[in-house]
Amino acid sequence: MTQTETVHALSGAMSAEIACFEAYIAAQRAFSAAVQARDWVALQSAIGIQDELARDVASKESERAEAFERLRAQTGCEAGGIYRVALLVAEPERSELTDLYRRLKLVAMRAKFENASAGDYAAGNRELLRAVLEELFPEKKHRMYGKTGRALQPDLDALLLNTAL
Repeated sequence: MTQTETVHALSGAMSAEIACFEAYIAAQRAFSAAVQARDWVALQSAIGIQDELARDVASKESERAEAFERLRAQTGCEAGGIYRVALLVAEPERSELTDLYRRLKLVAMRAKFENASAGDYAAGNRELLRAVLEELFPEKKHRMYGKTGRALQPDLDALLLNTAL
């Protein structure tokens, strides 16, 4: 495989990975909307779609990594990232590779922010519910309950302390 073919394979893999990430972000938004609407059927569907898309992203990432390593070997660049390898590629392809890599980083950050947003929403709701329940039932504060719903007495196990503290 020539260097030009490898560059095109790498560009194609990055474009495909970007498309998978964008689909994942859309699925993450559908997941968040289902959680907020408390639509459990839509939530289950969104989870399935996200699981499939996560596998697609991982597959495209491995294709990209393989094409990048092949390009690194062809250019003779032993160390460094995509920008260092791109310096050893002819100009039209160099700009394409660096632009695709920037877009890939941005879409990956957007996916990370969408996940964090959904996590923050769930954590906020959990904290609100905990505070409401503690306010309504102060006598049940810090109690542990078993599977049957009855309060459990914690066992008096040994307690280990770090004496360095």
